[in-house]
Amino acid sequence: MNKWIKYGLIGLSANLALPLAAQAQDSGTEAILTRFAADYLADPTFQVSTEFGVVVDGDWWTVSFNHDATSFSVSHGEPTTPTFYYTAEADTLAQVDRGEIAALTAMGKAFSSDYAPMDIELMDGAGFDPAILALTFHFWTRGTPEIINWRDQATREVHGGNVGIIYYQPGFRSGFGQVMPGQHVNEDPRSRTNGFPTLLVFTGNRAIARIDGVDQEVGNGQMILIPAGVSHEILNPFEEPAEFLLFMFGDGA
Repeated sequence: MNKWIKYGLIGLSANLALPLAAQAQDSGTEAILTRFAADYLADPTFQVSTEFGVVVDGDWWTVSFNHDATSFSVSHGEPTTPTFYYTAEADTLAQVDRGEIAALTAMGKAFSSDYAPMDIELMDGAGFDPAILALTFHFWTRGTPEIINWRDQATREVHGGNVGIIYYQPGFRSGFGQVMPGQHVNEDPRSRTNGFPTLLVFTGNRAIARIDGVDQEVGNGQMILIPAGVSHEILNPFEEPAEFLLFMFGDGA
């Protein structure tokens, strides 16, 4: 099983917040998928045909883009060829459609056994292509350019902090997070090291960075570069939320 599927979308996306007028649109699954597919068809990153499934509260849909990249279809039922598919709760899909939470954030989890209201799975016989990670961002993010209103997006608790995922592709992950008073990021020893460098850019208030067991206060305007294999935890014993941007990069990221 591919590491991305086995361990989940580990990390800390956000998509374009929609205007109020868009929130009044049809909230049915077919209408939502059609809106995202129409936008993706015009995305500069879309270059090849693709087909995948979307399962909403157990109900299958297929999204297809044709070989000449000029049209798409949204149909009820499973894809006829084994491929990847998204699972989502209907309420979560509606939140993504309204720009309240990003799809990748909804998929975020620390370990494969963790709950996530949206996820990526593989049909029997399908292989995992790392390009799915970038496609996930571009399909579920509307607009050109794809503007990320990251402070306005909902976060989810992952690794002990409130995090949102911005963008993933092989060799690069990015996200944002808040460490609320009393929270302890990477309290679980299994979460404390990565096999690639991690860069934390603090954008608001104070926190305690525990690097290889040594505590140091960090805050707005400071960065921490954590080499591969180095233990790291973030704690907030203060009264205000701490805030950071996160970048993970290199082989294995």
